[in-house]
Formats: sequence, structure tokens, C-alpha cells
Amino acid sequence: MKKFILTATLIICAIYSQAQLRIGLMAAPEFSYGQVKYNGETTSVDSDGATFLSKFGLEFDFMMSDTYAFSTGLIYSPKRLSLKAENADGTVIAEEYKIQYLQLPATLKLFTSEIQPDLKAYFQIGFMGEIMLYNEKLEDDNELVDKFQFFDFSFTGGAGLEYGAGVNTIIYGGVFYDLGLVNVIKEENAPEDDLTAKMRAWSLKIGLKF
Repeated sequence: MKKFILTATLIICAIYSQAQLRIGLMAAPEFSYGQVKYNGETTSVDSDGATFLSKFGLEFDFMMSDTYAFSTGLIYSPKRLSLKAENADGTVIAEEYKIQYLQLPATLKLFTSEIQPDLKAYFQIGFMGEIMLYNEKLEDDNELVDKFQFFDFSFTGGAGLEYGAGVNTIIYGGVFYDLGLVNVIKEENAPEDDLTAKMRAWSLKIGLKF
């Protein structure tokens, strides 16, 4: 463990010493939803659609060259999990849960040459650790989910454009897809078998980088 921590520290220091740091302020309106799986025989549980929310935060691009960068950040990301359960007698129950995360991305950003003066395209791919800050039942009688995992881990990828608006100012934006890899439900009250939900999101990221 000590060797791993030392190696990771040396790698981070090497990246920092060799890279030019650019800090971005970003916001991303997004559609958030859960991919739900449930194998009950007398009850069915499905996702009850997507919710429009917005995340925001700081992004840090460590520019290793003009064509690629290591990108991370601190991003506040609210999400909603909407569930619809239908019993054998035809009774339908709809429930919604609010979950808030702090996202810690670790991604690689690749840039093209200039498409037009001061305008570049970029492609970004990587993973995000997500720490749960808060969760809440939107109705007191919600009963399908008891507890959520304190973390999530997601794949993220997308593409966008950067425009140099000044000597030290860059405007950027892009379309991204986040694919949750962890079942966010820790304890549930579904009557049969396990209920699983993995979060998904489509977002439109816009930001200003210095």
C-alpha cells in the first residue's frame, strides 16, 4: 500500500510539474435516469422516465501538449431515480428518490488542430468516482428503496468544441454520456429477488476556462 501511494504521488507530481494548468467553470443541463432491472414473478418494477436537472463545478485541465490533456474536477451532480411498480392485481405505484453526488472525474481529453482560427474540437473519455452527499425520498410513503450506496463509479465520454475568446480565456461546450457501473441501491423492499438500478445521464456541458 505504501508503495502504491508513493507511486501515485510521484505520478501526480510529474503530471503537475510538466503540465500547464487551466481551470474551468462549468454547468451541464442533463437528463438523468436509472436503468432498472427486477426479476419478480408477481410484481414488475421499471424506470419511470428521465428527469431534467443540472450539474456544475470546477474542471482542471493539465495540458501535456497542444493535443492532449489530463482532465479532472470537482462537480456537484444532483440525480433522480424514478421507479414504477405494477402488482399482479394491476395496482401501480410510482416513487421518486433524490440523490446528490460529488463527482471526481479522471479523463483524457484529445484535441484536434484548429478547424478555424481559435476553434478546436475535442474528444474526452474516462471514468468518474462519485461520492454520495445526500439522498431523500420525495414522498414519505416511498418504500421500494431503503438505502443507497455511498458511492457510484461511472464511465463518461463525449465530444465538444473549444473557442479561444482571448489570450487566457476559452469558451467550451460539448455533449456527454455518463454510464453508471454500480447498482446504487444498497437495501430494498421489493418482494421478490433483487432490484438493481444503474444511473445514466445525457448532458450538454458549457463552460469558461482560464
